[in-house]
Amino acid sequence: MSKDNAVFFDTSVYRTSQYKPFRQQEWPRSEEEWTRIERCKALVDPITLDVVEGGLEAAIEEGEAAVERAGRSTIIREQHDFRASICTVDCNNVTSVSWGASADPIRAHFPLEEIREGDVFLYNDPYDSHGTITHLPDYCVCLPIFHSQRLIAFAMIFGHTEDVGGRSVGSWPTTSRSIFEEGIQVPPVKLCSQGKINEDIYKIVLRNTRFPDTMRGDLDAFIGACRIIERLIKQMCDRLGADIVEAAMYKLMDRCADAVRNVILPMFPNGEFTGEDFLDNDGINLADPVKLMVTLRKDPEKIILDWTGTNPQTEGPLNSPSDGRFLSKWVGSFLAQFSPGTIMNEGVTRVFRCELPPGTVLSSEYPAAVVNRMQCWFRSFGAYGAALAQAFGGNVVADMNCVQVYGVYGYGADGKPWIYREVFGGGSGARPTADGTDAVDMVNDSKNLPAEFIEQRYPVLIERVALNPNSGGPGKYRGGMGYVKDIRVLADCYYVTYVDRTAFGCFGVNGGEPGTPGRTWVNPGTPQEKLVQFCQEGIPVKAGDLIRVTTPGGGGWGDPIERETEAVRLDVLRQIVSLESAERDYGVIIHKSVQGLTIDYVVDEEATAARRNQIRLERPQLKLINRGQYAEEKRADGTITFQDVFLSDENGSAEAEAGKEQAL
Repeated sequence: MSKDNAVFFDTSVYRTSQYKPFRQQEWPRSEEEWTRIERCKALVDPITLDVVEGGLEAAIEEGEAAVERAGRSTIIREQHDFRASICTVDCNNVTSVSWGASADPIRAHFPLEEIREGDVFLYNDPYDSHGTITHLPDYCVCLPIFHSQRLIAFAMIFGHTEDVGGRSVGSWPTTSRSIFEEGIQVPPVKLCSQGKINEDIYKIVLRNTRFPDTMRGDLDAFIGACRIIERLIKQMCDRLGADIVEAAMYKLMDRCADAVRNVILPMFPNGEFTGEDFLDNDGINLADPVKLMVTLRKDPEKIILDWTGTNPQTEGPLNSPSDGRFLSKWVGSFLAQFSPGTIMNEGVTRVFRCELPPGTVLSSEYPAAVVNRMQCWFRSFGAYGAALAQAFGGNVVADMNCVQVYGVYGYGADGKPWIYREVFGGGSGARPTADGTDAVDMVNDSKNLPAEFIEQRYPVLIERVALNPNSGGPGKYRGGMGYVKDIRVLADCYYVTYVDRTAFGCFGVNGGEPGTPGRTWVNPGTPQEKLVQFCQEGIPVKAGDLIRVTTPGGGGWGDPIERETEAVRLDVLRQIVSLESAERDYGVIIHKSVQGLTIDYVVDEEATAARRNQIRLERPQLKLINRGQYAEEKRADGTITFQDVFLSDENGSAEAEAGKEQAL
């Protein structure tokens, strides 16, 4: 690896407008250090490299397991909303890409001579984190790892804590206009100095949360887990030598870059492809969707994702204070599907790179509100996927939005607040060869909350958890189904929801149709029924009210009337597709047969053939990207613009098959 990353990536060949700096600051090693690292890299054989890679990944897995056992808050201990990582002295991530993947803010605030063994650093400030933390509930603990009196790496754990102050319980105000409404901002500080805890910092942090006990427990768990990572890395250095371990870290980044360049890059066609996607709104201006736009430029040496055309930062808290480096690793993590077994680390940014204009919803500027920034991240996958659909002739996974967050909070008889909050999943997009996956969470290792756990701790009853019928987008391969969850509240309280895809459906690909958006109803089917759409907070509910949460289904892939009739029949039998949807969306006529206690469903093949022929004659042209009715309405009234690519009944499937062969 060269000490100058520009050797790998010449930005001058593609820059056509003003971009935000790809990385806020660099931390170059000295000439003496590079000489040592390069010399030792030559001594790292393939087996040793695999041993170090396995040791690093095992260390972060052990650290995360420790947090799961020792954390106190529900969202940390039960839902695994935290991540561990290891980075080099110059703050390059060497383990599996995580959201908080470098120690840049520590290096920015503390000279190396002030970083000592036994120190522990803490921060949560999105605008002072160099793209590693992007909203205030995510506290990050960073611990320097020393061996033989020399700093060789940093261990980091960050996680979404329960509450960091601000104007709402849970610190997620969906209508905030400034980060000052969202909670306490903690710049990088030394929480521990050479093993001694700075209790004054803890006092400030704990005073600025509604749940100090769980906050202290979570942060202590983060620290303990970082010490486990530290111990395991030191043990590996004892066995192999610190010079070899450190050199192997840089060689692992080389290996990732080589895999992207030599294995993954050739799978992409050369050219320029544009993708667009939309978020429902920014939480304040409910009638105005927010647009993400990306132009994918591919040549034999690199892939550039240029996000020019993306919506300026918004009034509401949809913004993400990211940089191109963060987004490159975030979107680039999906490249792993093209090269199974490759660990995606900092090396991906040498070949696959995002460039962001300043002041967009993906690159917001202080003090823009940011608490709901995750919606932009997930829609960045949608825009990227739409560009890939053009590049690969429709041979891509359809759209999905598999992270939905809802919660109920209130106050006990003692006046103290409580909050039950869950990160919920949805349906994934259909694939070119199979249906989407039902009811999944996009975030690795995340978990939903068991009903028994919820009911033991909060004044609610969980009356139903099931698949959301008809939510998966119709297609030759069906989109995955979202969830439906019925929650009976036993005390007066408030409902909150932090969601997207409640108006736009997850788009279908190559003739597939969009999935059904997610919604919430309070007291559904009663005269008091109330629809809750978009991100909302503080909706009053009374003891005895029922809250029904539904999450989006994934987009469909391919022409729905090409779906096997038996697959449609089985979906009807499983009660995830209705008889009406089978006929309307798939052109399959199914008759229900009841004989005693036996219920069966039989396909009328003759009527099905006639119905499918009728659909084929009457419908409009199929689209490469089908965004659904809400998108068409917004385009018709001039609120949004987007381009259509049409398929014909005669060549749509052939184009997709050609794209599939090219990709495979």
